[in-house]
Amino acid sequence: MATRRSRTSSRKPKVLRDLTNQESLDILTSLLVDQHEILGFKNHRKHNLKKNTFRFTLDLISLEFLITLMEHKLVKNVYFNPAIPPPGGTVDSISLRFKVYVEYHQKEEK
Repeated sequence: MATRRSRTSSRKPKVLRDLTNQESLDILTSLLVDQHEILGFKNHRKHNLKKNTFRFTLDLISLEFLITLMEHKLVKNVYFNPAIPPPGGTVDSISLRFKVYVEYHQKEEK
């Protein structure tokens, strides 16, 4: 009697990796399109809050942008908090900026 191979043994296992800084920036700028100047997007960088997380700041926060960001297939979660700008950074002393943290799903290696 011949033995059968299981279907799963012949497939290669998926290799997953974190997103690069440029891949994250490309996703974010594609979603910002005409809002880039209005929202004041800046300071995009990798962050160690959680694995595969990037941080950036916004001068204004848009619920529409946050929802669109959350609906992206690679985005796992979005966090944000208000932050005080550095001295001399704004016209008045009560202005806030928002730090936004985007946690991504790992991407499949091709």
